[in-house]
Amino acid sequence: MKLVKFNIFLVASAILVGLLYIAPPLIVKYHLQKDGRVFALNYEVYRDELFYLSRAREIYDGHFPPSDLHFDEQRPTVQNPIPSLILAGMIALTGGNIHTSYLIAQFVFTPIIFLLFYWLGTLLFKESHWAILFAFVGVLTPIAMRILNFNGA
Repeated sequence: MKLVKFNIFLVASAILVGLLYIAPPLIVKYHLQKDGRVFALNYEVYRDELFYLSRAREIYDGHFPPSDLHFDEQRPTVQNPIPSLILAGMIALTGGNIHTSYLIAQFVFTPIIFLLFYWLGTLLFKESHWAILFAFVGVLTPIAMRILNFNGA
């Protein structure tokens, strides 16, 4: 029974982390739409999502394999197409809405990363409480770095 409760707590923690990642843009979207303004999600240019989202949109538009979008001559690249394919599938699920698909990707992959950090923490610390702390720190540190502006942006 104790293990079942802990597993429920672990999954709930993973879902909470996913909600923490998507809550700020959703709150901004709600308030902007309430005032009649348009919401455009700002993708961080120093992160990989910007690169993969443009390639995913190319796949969604029917150009597979996606070429390198930064060159004049559009030849297929040797880059791994799987991340772009996954994001293109999420774009297809949302009917072409790249903003919603980005939020869905964050909500889906952040809990997975949390659980992977938990697994790594159990290997390192051999105790589940420290592993959960390790998972929270591992997943939520990028948020703290953006809030405290450690990256200088």
